[in-house]
Amino acid sequence: MATSSDNTAPDAISSPLIVVALDLGTTYSGYAFSFIDRPDEILTNGTWNSQKYHLASIKTPTCLMINKTNKDDYRFGYEAEDDYADMQTESTGEADNYFFFDRFKMELHVQKEVSEQMLLYDVKGQSLPAIEVFSTAIKALKEHLWTIHIEKNMRDIKMQDIKWVLTIPAIWSAKSKLFMRRCAEMAGIQSKRLCIALEPEAAALYCQQKQRTIDEYGAGRSIAKIGQGANYLVIDIGGGTVDIIAHKKIIHDKVEELCSASGNDCGGTRIDREFMQMIKTIVGKNVMEGLKKEYTLDYIDFIRVLEIFKRGVGNRKKATINMSIPVTALNDLCKKFGKGSFSEAVSQSDYKNDLHIKANVLQVQMTLAREKFKSITDKIVKEIENVLARIEGLTIDTFYVVGGCSESSIIQEAIKDSFKSKHIVTPEEPILAVLKGAVLFGHTPDFVTSRVTRFAYGRRIRPIFNELAHDINRKVESDGEFRCTNVFDLLMRKNTRCSVGSTQSIEYHTYEQNQAKVTVAVYVSENDDTEYVDEEGCEKLGELVVDIPNPTSGRRYINVDFHFGGTELIVTATVKGEMTPCTARFELI
Repeated sequence: MATSSDNTAPDAISSPLIVVALDLGTTYSGYAFSFIDRPDEILTNGTWNSQKYHLASIKTPTCLMINKTNKDDYRFGYEAEDDYADMQTESTGEADNYFFFDRFKMELHVQKEVSEQMLLYDVKGQSLPAIEVFSTAIKALKEHLWTIHIEKNMRDIKMQDIKWVLTIPAIWSAKSKLFMRRCAEMAGIQSKRLCIALEPEAAALYCQQKQRTIDEYGAGRSIAKIGQGANYLVIDIGGGTVDIIAHKKIIHDKVEELCSASGNDCGGTRIDREFMQMIKTIVGKNVMEGLKKEYTLDYIDFIRVLEIFKRGVGNRKKATINMSIPVTALNDLCKKFGKGSFSEAVSQSDYKNDLHIKANVLQVQMTLAREKFKSITDKIVKEIENVLARIEGLTIDTFYVVGGCSESSIIQEAIKDSFKSKHIVTPEEPILAVLKGAVLFGHTPDFVTSRVTRFAYGRRIRPIFNELAHDINRKVESDGEFRCTNVFDLLMRKNTRCSVGSTQSIEYHTYEQNQAKVTVAVYVSENDDTEYVDEEGCEKLGELVVDIPNPTSGRRYINVDFHFGGTELIVTATVKGEMTPCTARFELI
């Protein structure tokens, strides 16, 4: 949720010179930017380099190293990996002075209670508030951009000249979106200069831009032509989630959402977990925990090897595929916990016919490797089927498949085999589709004209008690009246198509002399028929706090407007009779 002191949406930034998108991914992260007068000329960092692994990639790993006593001492991406690895190998104990977080983004999807007090646990099980981890990661990307590009090549650009765009999965909860906005603010990005882009929507805009480029210049990979009135799906298969949206293209390259976004946690890291679970089944929980805490460098290496290994799965011509393993560490830990050696543990497991060890290489039968993908591809296909069922009766011929895992031959094969009549399209640079699309979204935030609400929205109220309608156990006396506590007052139903900017207005008033603020508790629910805010499926989004300028002894009236249809709920507030708009802030409680 975003707040604003007047009726201007927070992404309406006066005369920005440049749009910058930050994509904090589950496995890899990056940024991109373009100038207002050249929106399609999108620039990225180029390549990120790892000295230790001798790697170069178009994004950097989402890992963060933070000093335990000096939070301003941090590294991100390959720099974090390289420095942490050096500290581990030097055996000076310096690594013990740092937290090391890796692939932490998905915690905002799996955690039921997202709050500013929420903790994240690093590779050794040490905790730090999640808001510090996420805000530091965003700050690291922002400062890398500033140091490497703006200070060197664009010295006339100031912070106030930048419009920032932060990418977020469309299937995330409203509370997680609010949490990320707060993290960006803590990272030094003004809320009024920040807009949220939903990842599959950004990818859709990227695909549209690619088509325009081909139409105008005839260059690049052919991509499906989506005509006016046509429908399509965007299937964003990232490191953590699979995010699916359905769009209808309307006039002037604008689109409208056909149903609310759908998806699940069946991205690339789910495949990693399948393989890690296999190793855990072979050696036991204690060995795997020991690998993380006692042989942390080997564990991090193993995660990186898995990332490379899974890209090779799918070649039907090969009978086996090789994976490097930390065999010395695994042997030591297997011996410590009574498993003999790693080779002995494998030979005594259900996988003894599918796995073979040669030196520090684990040779995996391709049939087994493909089997580990199947539970993931089945989930992806099921999610696509669910979306198509929700828009039954509409014709959809084209699927845009994007994201870090979209080029996996096994995943591509599963989608094509399950939807043979569909045109499956993977654009150029599918791993950058969200990032570059987010830059384009910053230039054209009205690309999506209407969206379908994923939740029911409401507020907590205490109405006069109604014997026929209210729960007797919720009856309380207040100022000589009987009221009902914790009632959910519906503001917007779930699965409602809302044009961008659709507004629900509610008038509030002060009830005390010289009252300086009004507080509104906002909730989201899975059900339209929620009666009370403490029912299952209903959660508190946060509290909107409206500051009253120049408090007086008289009653003051405040209009609070809830704006639906955007990438996040926007709330604005005005006090009647005031020339100066009041400030409104949203507290994640």
